[in-house]
Amino acid sequence: MALPRFAIQSFLLSIIAAILYRSASTHSAFYDDSKRKHILLLTAHPDDECLFFSPTLLALRDAAEIFSMCVSTGSSDGLGPIREEELHKSLDVLGVEPSHRSILDHPDLRDNITIYWDSELLSNVVKPFVVNNDIDIILTFDDQGISGHPNHKSLPNAMRHMLHTFTDSEGPPRIFSLVTVPLPIKYVGILSPILAKIYIFGAEGLGVGVVNGVSLPQVTFVAGIDEYVTALRAMRQHWSQLVWFRWLNVMFSRYIWVNEWVEVLP
Repeated sequence: MALPRFAIQSFLLSIIAAILYRSASTHSAFYDDSKRKHILLLTAHPDDECLFFSPTLLALRDAAEIFSMCVSTGSSDGLGPIREEELHKSLDVLGVEPSHRSILDHPDLRDNITIYWDSELLSNVVKPFVVNNDIDIILTFDDQGISGHPNHKSLPNAMRHMLHTFTDSEGPPRIFSLVTVPLPIKYVGILSPILAKIYIFGAEGLGVGVVNGVSLPQVTFVAGIDEYVTALRAMRQHWSQLVWFRWLNVMFSRYIWVNEWVEVLP
Protein backbone atom coordinates (compact mmCIF):
# COMPACT_ATOMS: atom_id res chain seq x y z
CA MET A 1 0.00 0.00 0.00
CA ALA A 2 1.35 3.42 -0.96
CA LEU A 3 2.21 5.81 1.85
CA PRO A 4 -0.10 8.83 2.18
CA ARG A 5 1.31 11.98 0.66
CA PHE A 6 1.24 13.83 3.98
CA ALA A 7 3.33 11.07 5.56
CA ILE A 8 5.99 11.41 2.87
CA GLN A 9 5.93 15.21 3.17
CA SER A 10 6.21 15.01 6.96
CA PHE A 11 9.13 12.63 6.69
CA LEU A 12 10.97 14.88 4.23
CA LEU A 13 10.31 17.96 6.35
CA SER A 14 11.63 16.20 9.43
CA ILE A 15 14.81 15.27 7.55
CA ILE A 16 15.28 18.87 6.37
CA ALA A 17 14.63 20.21 9.88
CA ALA A 18 17.19 17.79 11.32
CA ILE A 19 19.77 18.89 8.75
CA LEU A 20 19.16 22.57 9.47
CA TYR A 21 18.97 22.32 13.26
CA ARG A 22 22.63 21.73 14.06
CA SER A 23 25.73 23.51 12.87
CA ALA A 24 28.54 21.56 11.21
CA SER A 25 32.13 22.02 10.13
CA THR A 26 34.98 20.15 8.50
CA HIS A 27 38.04 19.19 10.51
CA SER A 28 39.42 22.63 11.15
CA ALA A 29 42.93 24.03 10.98
CA PHE A 30 41.50 26.73 13.24
CA TYR A 31 41.34 24.45 16.30
CA ASP A 32 44.26 23.40 18.48
CA ASP A 33 43.88 21.18 21.53
CA SER A 34 47.13 22.44 23.03
CA LYS A 35 46.46 26.19 22.68
CA ARG A 36 43.51 28.48 22.09
CA LYS A 37 44.42 30.06 18.79
CA HIS A 38 44.27 33.83 18.39
CA ILE A 39 42.20 34.43 15.27
CA LEU A 40 41.73 37.85 13.66
CA LEU A 41 38.79 38.67 11.41
CA LEU A 42 39.89 41.47 9.07
CA THR A 43 36.97 43.27 7.42
CA ALA A 44 36.56 46.40 5.31
CA HIS A 45 33.32 47.93 6.60
CA PRO A 46 30.89 47.70 9.52
CA ASP A 47 28.29 44.95 8.82
CA ASP A 48 30.79 42.76 6.89
CA GLU A 49 31.19 40.70 10.06
CA CYS A 50 27.56 39.53 10.07
CA LEU A 51 26.72 39.69 6.35
CA PHE A 52 29.60 37.41 5.37
CA PHE A 53 31.44 35.88 8.33
CA SER A 54 28.92 35.02 11.05
CA PRO A 55 28.97 31.19 10.60
CA THR A 56 32.71 31.20 11.28
CA LEU A 57 32.65 33.63 14.20
CA LEU A 58 29.86 31.72 15.93
CA ALA A 59 31.54 28.35 15.36
CA LEU A 60 34.85 29.52 16.81
CA ARG A 61 33.80 31.76 19.69
CA ASP A 62 34.10 28.98 22.30
CA ALA A 63 37.18 27.34 20.78
CA ALA A 64 39.50 30.28 20.08
CA GLU A 65 40.29 33.86 21.04
CA ILE A 66 38.52 35.92 18.38
CA PHE A 67 39.75 39.39 17.42
CA SER A 68 38.17 41.85 14.99
CA MET A 69 39.73 44.65 12.95
CA CYS A 70 37.56 46.76 10.66
CA VAL A 71 39.65 48.91 8.31
CA SER A 72 37.08 51.70 7.88
CA THR A 73 34.14 53.22 9.71
CA GLY A 74 31.93 52.92 6.63
CA SER A 75 31.70 56.70 6.46
CA SER A 76 31.07 57.10 2.72
CA ASP A 77 27.54 58.30 3.51
CA GLY A 78 28.58 60.45 6.48
CA LEU A 79 27.42 57.94 9.11
CA GLY A 80 30.83 56.92 10.43
CA PRO A 81 30.19 57.43 14.19
CA ILE A 82 26.78 55.73 13.96
CA ARG A 83 28.20 52.77 12.07
CA GLU A 84 31.03 52.39 14.59
CA GLU A 85 28.47 52.10 17.38
CA GLU A 86 26.44 49.61 15.34
CA LEU A 87 29.54 47.49 14.75
CA HIS A 88 30.28 47.30 18.46
CA LYS A 89 26.71 46.18 19.15
CA SER A 90 26.92 43.56 16.41
CA LEU A 91 30.21 42.22 17.79
CA ASP A 92 28.58 42.02 21.22
CA VAL A 93 25.96 39.71 19.73
CA LEU A 94 28.60 37.65 17.91
CA GLY A 95 30.67 37.19 21.06
CA VAL A 96 33.81 39.24 20.30
CA GLU A 97 35.23 40.81 23.46
CA PRO A 98 35.49 44.65 23.50
CA SER A 99 39.22 44.43 24.26
CA HIS A 100 39.71 42.33 21.11
CA ARG A 101 38.37 44.94 18.67
CA SER A 102 39.90 47.64 16.51
CA ILE A 103 38.19 50.06 14.13
CA LEU A 104 40.50 52.11 11.93
CA ASP A 105 39.81 55.57 10.53
CA HIS A 106 42.88 56.28 8.40
CA PRO A 107 42.44 59.15 5.89
CA ASP A 108 43.81 56.97 3.05
CA LEU A 109 41.73 53.91 3.99
CA ARG A 110 38.22 55.31 3.79
CA ASP A 111 35.14 53.47 2.55
CA ASN A 112 34.98 54.08 -1.20
CA ILE A 113 33.42 51.80 -3.81
CA THR A 114 35.79 53.03 -6.54
CA ILE A 115 39.15 52.76 -4.76
CA TYR A 116 41.60 49.94 -4.09
CA TRP A 117 43.47 50.49 -0.84
CA ASP A 118 47.27 50.58 -0.96
CA SER A 119 48.67 47.16 0.03
CA GLU A 120 51.83 48.46 1.70
CA LEU A 121 49.96 51.06 3.75
CA LEU A 122 47.33 48.57 4.86
CA SER A 123 49.98 45.99 5.73
CA ASN A 124 51.83 48.54 7.86
CA VAL A 125 48.63 49.52 9.68
CA VAL A 126 47.48 45.96 10.39
CA LYS A 127 50.81 44.36 11.37
CA PRO A 128 51.23 46.01 14.82
CA PHE A 129 47.82 44.69 15.90
CA VAL A 130 48.77 41.22 14.63
CA VAL A 131 52.09 41.22 16.47
CA ASN A 132 50.82 42.77 19.72
CA ASN A 133 47.97 40.26 19.99
CA ASP A 134 50.01 37.21 18.96
CA ILE A 135 47.63 36.46 16.09
CA ASP A 136 47.94 32.91 14.72
CA ILE A 137 45.38 33.11 11.90
CA ILE A 138 43.90 35.98 9.89
CA LEU A 139 40.53 35.56 8.17
CA THR A 140 39.48 37.94 5.40
CA PHE A 141 37.99 38.21 1.90
CA ASP A 142 39.39 36.53 -1.20
CA ASP A 143 40.56 38.27 -4.38
CA GLN A 144 36.98 38.57 -5.66
CA GLY A 145 35.75 40.11 -2.42
CA ILE A 146 32.39 38.26 -2.41
CA SER A 147 30.56 41.34 -3.72
CA GLY A 148 33.36 42.64 -5.95
CA HIS A 149 33.86 45.74 -3.77
CA PRO A 150 37.43 47.03 -4.34
CA ASN A 151 37.90 47.66 -0.61
CA HIS A 152 37.14 43.97 0.05
CA LYS A 153 39.50 42.87 -2.71
CA SER A 154 42.30 45.00 -1.28
CA LEU A 155 42.52 42.99 1.94
CA PRO A 156 44.00 39.67 0.72
CA ASN A 157 46.57 41.53 -1.38
CA ALA A 158 47.65 43.54 1.65
CA MET A 159 47.90 40.39 3.78
CA ARG A 160 50.11 38.71 1.18
CA HIS A 161 52.33 41.77 1.30
CA MET A 162 52.39 41.60 5.10
CA LEU A 163 53.50 37.94 5.08
CA HIS A 164 56.69 38.97 3.31
CA THR A 165 57.53 41.42 6.11
CA PHE A 166 57.81 38.68 8.74
CA THR A 167 61.10 36.91 9.36
CA ASP A 168 61.19 33.15 9.85
CA SER A 169 61.93 33.64 13.53
CA GLU A 170 58.85 35.83 13.98
CA GLY A 171 56.52 33.06 12.86
CA PRO A 172 54.09 34.74 10.43
CA PRO A 173 50.37 34.09 10.87
CA ARG A 174 48.46 31.85 8.51
CA ILE A 175 45.95 33.68 6.33
CA PHE A 176 42.69 32.25 5.03
CA SER A 177 40.28 33.85 2.56
CA LEU A 178 36.53 33.40 2.32
CA VAL A 179 35.63 31.72 -0.97
CA THR A 180 33.53 33.75 -3.41
CA VAL A 181 30.98 31.42 -4.98
CA PRO A 182 29.32 31.92 -8.40
CA LEU A 183 26.28 34.21 -8.47
CA PRO A 184 23.63 31.46 -8.94
CA ILE A 185 24.92 29.73 -5.79
CA LYS A 186 25.28 32.94 -3.79
CA TYR A 187 21.54 33.43 -3.30
CA VAL A 188 20.07 29.95 -2.83
CA GLY A 189 19.11 30.77 0.74
CA ILE A 190 18.04 27.86 2.90
CA LEU A 191 19.31 25.35 0.35
CA SER A 192 22.86 26.46 1.20
CA PRO A 193 23.25 24.61 4.51
CA ILE A 194 21.60 21.49 3.10
CA LEU A 195 23.97 21.31 0.13
CA ALA A 196 26.98 22.20 2.28
CA LYS A 197 26.23 19.45 4.79
CA ILE A 198 25.87 16.94 1.97
CA TYR A 199 29.40 17.94 0.96
CA ILE A 200 30.73 17.70 4.51
CA PHE A 201 29.26 14.28 5.23
CA GLY A 202 29.77 13.01 1.70
CA ALA A 203 32.85 14.22 -0.14
CA GLU A 204 34.96 14.65 2.98
CA GLY A 205 33.82 11.34 4.40
CA LEU A 206 35.02 9.64 1.24
CA GLY A 207 38.34 11.49 1.38
CA VAL A 208 37.59 13.52 -1.74
CA GLY A 209 39.81 16.61 -1.91
CA VAL A 210 39.59 17.50 -5.60
CA VAL A 211 36.64 17.50 -8.01
CA ASN A 212 37.30 17.92 -11.75
CA GLY A 213 40.76 19.26 -11.00
CA VAL A 214 39.49 21.95 -8.60
CA SER A 215 40.58 21.88 -4.96
CA LEU A 216 37.74 21.81 -2.46
CA PRO A 217 37.69 24.34 0.41
CA GLN A 218 40.08 23.50 3.24
CA VAL A 219 37.69 24.54 5.99
CA THR A 220 33.89 24.81 5.92
CA PHE A 221 31.51 26.12 8.59
CA VAL A 222 27.74 25.66 8.29
CA ALA A 223 25.36 27.47 10.62
CA GLY A 224 22.44 25.79 12.34
CA ILE A 225 19.14 27.45 13.18
CA ASP A 226 20.50 28.99 16.39
CA GLU A 227 23.48 30.50 14.58
CA TYR A 228 21.26 31.81 11.79
CA VAL A 229 18.99 33.57 14.29
CA THR A 230 22.03 35.02 16.07
CA ALA A 231 23.36 36.35 12.76
CA LEU A 232 20.02 38.05 12.13
CA ARG A 233 20.19 39.64 15.59
CA ALA A 234 23.67 40.92 14.79
CA MET A 235 22.49 42.34 11.48
CA ARG A 236 19.62 44.13 13.22
CA GLN A 237 22.20 46.19 15.12
CA HIS A 238 23.14 47.84 11.81
CA TRP A 239 19.81 49.65 11.63
CA SER A 240 21.20 52.49 9.48
CA GLN A 241 21.87 49.98 6.69
CA LEU A 242 18.63 48.01 6.82
CA VAL A 243 16.98 49.12 3.60
CA TRP A 244 14.64 46.63 1.92
CA PHE A 245 17.17 45.15 -0.50
CA ARG A 246 19.60 44.49 2.36
CA TRP A 247 16.94 42.35 4.04
CA LEU A 248 16.54 40.41 0.79
CA ASN A 249 20.28 39.84 0.77
CA VAL A 250 20.19 38.60 4.36
CA MET A 251 17.25 36.29 3.67
CA PHE A 252 18.75 34.61 0.60
CA SER A 253 22.51 34.96 1.02
CA ARG A 254 24.54 31.78 1.29
CA TYR A 255 27.05 33.54 3.55
CA ILE A 256 24.60 33.82 6.43
CA TRP A 257 24.61 30.00 6.43
CA VAL A 258 27.90 28.80 4.95
CA ASN A 259 31.55 29.91 5.02
CA GLU A 260 34.25 28.11 3.03
CA TRP A 261 37.91 28.94 3.50
CA VAL A 262 41.15 28.42 1.58
CA GLU A 263 44.63 29.36 2.72
CA VAL A 264 46.34 32.40 1.19
CA LEU A 265 49.94 31.66 0.26
CA PRO A 266 52.66 34.34 -0.05
